Amino acid sequence: MLRSTKVMAPKYARTMASEKQLRMKIASTTNIAKITSSMKMVAAAKMRGDEARLLAGRAFGSIFSRVFNPPADFEPNEDRVAPEVPQKTLLLVNSSDRGLCGGINSGVAKAARLRASDLASEGKDVAITLTGDKARGQLARSHSEFFEHAFDEHNKQPVTFATVMAMTSDIAETDAHNVEIIHNHYISAIAYEPETKNVVNTNAYRLDTDGATPDLCPEHLESYEFEPEDKAEALESLFQFGLAGQLHFAMIDGNAAEQSSRMAAMDNASNNANDMITRFTLQYNRARQARITTELTEIVSGAEALNQ
Repeated sequence: MLRSTKVMAPKYARTMASEKQLRMKIASTTNIAKITSSMKMVAAAKMRGDEARLLAGRAFGSIFSRVFNPPADFEPNEDRVAPEVPQKTLLLVNSSDRGLCGGINSGVAKAARLRASDLASEGKDVAITLTGDKARGQLARSHSEFFEHAFDEHNKQPVTFATVMAMTSDIAETDAHNVEIIHNHYISAIAYEPETKNVVNTNAYRLDTDGATPDLCPEHLESYEFEPEDKAEALESLFQFGLAGQLHFAMIDGNAAEQSSRMAAMDNASNNANDMITRFTLQYNRARQARITTELTEIVSGAEALNQ
């Protein structure tokens, strides 16, 4: 019986990288460091523009929070009977369409999951509308059954109010009594955090089971005169315009936070690439020195053998 005496080398044997492999690693890592450094400078330039748009839009966005939320000194009427409306909340999650910006999209997706869990524990219905591809990819695994709308490739720079109004025309058709916009709030060039904006659905044209039109006007707005006199039509327009204003401000706020996070992520990537280049260069020098030492030893040994 014949048996093979060939010894098979381990398939995944660990060997020291050759000089050629180390040179290739140094070259590829150097190219990566150049790319990440360029992306950092591009993100810094875009962030300056986003900061300017955020500063200009902050006054416009703050108007709607005063309209939809009662003032701190407001005293509600205890005798007022609230209309019967569906206890449903729409979570409007704003994220980015591009990656390579750290964990900024993971943070807003996590905030949306926690809020959806809290609302479900309270016995309320939940719906989710997404603006941006990254949050949709993360929430689709666990909350895809709650999706109503999804908008991709909307965050073209700079985002315009006309684009947001086109999106809001579809979102405003929701039957949710409350809309919560979850987005990333820009604090500084190195800090951001998830934030929630609340928009009460003031659409009074919706009908209940008896066919009557409920008055969904917030109590702190009842003393105002409406034009046109049809309050249902005015409240419908107010809700759509207010939702667009809040979403527009949330998007420019999120864009500034996205660029700041991308700038920090690319800076960290460049530093890590430079560290890898230093380690690879050290390994290459050691391998080269070992090869030269081996060659010198062989030359000396050969010369000594000839002399003997």
